[in-house]
Amino acid sequence: MAVPADVGEEERKQEMNGWYRAEIRWAVLEEGKQGLREWKDAIYFFRSDGRDAFQQALEIGHRECQSHEEDGRWVETRLAQIVSLACMGDRTEFEVWLEPTRATERMEFDHEFNPEARVPLEIF
Repeated sequence: MAVPADVGEEERKQEMNGWYRAEIRWAVLEEGKQGLREWKDAIYFFRSDGRDAFQQALEIGHRECQSHEEDGRWVETRLAQIVSLACMGDRTEFEVWLEPTRATERMEFDHEFNPEARVPLEIF
């Protein structure tokens, strides 16, 4: 009995289906002596079958490129690189931890929170 050459290929494809996390970096360049002004980084989450995840990340990166005039100088945001690309699997949820922020209000240790009573902001 012949063994197919792509043994395990189907399992690998299944593992690569799902959510991907891409860290994308852009360079913000100003015409003239300054040149590179700053780096802009963002994390994007998207679904992919895995075969074209890198291409999808590139498309996202190119889509966010822009140019404009600012104080008489031309400024361009250009895709610099896909810093990282990771398959997160076919999850139903994932988290993004933000940087801690220093509290500006006073609160005693025994303070009791009531998150069920606060309606979250709608951002979409």
